[in-house]
This record gives sequence, C-alpha cells and structure tokens, in this order.
Amino acid sequence: MRQRGDSQLANVGKTPQLRRSASMATATSMGYCMKCKAQRDMKDPEQITMKNGRPATQGTCPMCGTKIFKIGAAK
Repeated sequence: MRQRGDSQLANVGKTPQLRRSASMATATSMGYCMKCKAQRDMKDPEQITMKNGRPATQGTCPMCGTKIFKIGAAK
C-alpha cells in the first residue's frame, strides 16, 4: 500500500482551491456540440433557468446551427 507524503497529509480535510486561468474566463460561452463532436463558442448565448431552478446557458453552434446547452452559471 502506498503511503502519503507529508505534503499530502497537510491538505487532508481542506477544501481544494480552484485555479482560474485567463482561458477559463473566455470559455464561459463554450459548449459541446453533439453534432460536430467538438467544443464550440456559442452563438447568441442566453442565460436561462431550468425547471428545477438551476442556471444554464443556451445557444447555437456557429458551424451547424444545432442547439448547445450548458448547465451551470456563467462565471
């Protein structure tokens, strides 16, 4: 069995810190197009609220016109 190092034991029980890079800031209107099978920038992104109250972003793929839907609030 592998033993934990001192640096790993120091972080036990702590909430991990999220790192945000400049690319994440511009990726707010990105979504996965199921038809193109690729990450695409959404055309006309719109913030919506689903029936269960969770925030989401809805837009269209600029290449094929398919609806792109991403669950979660834009940051």
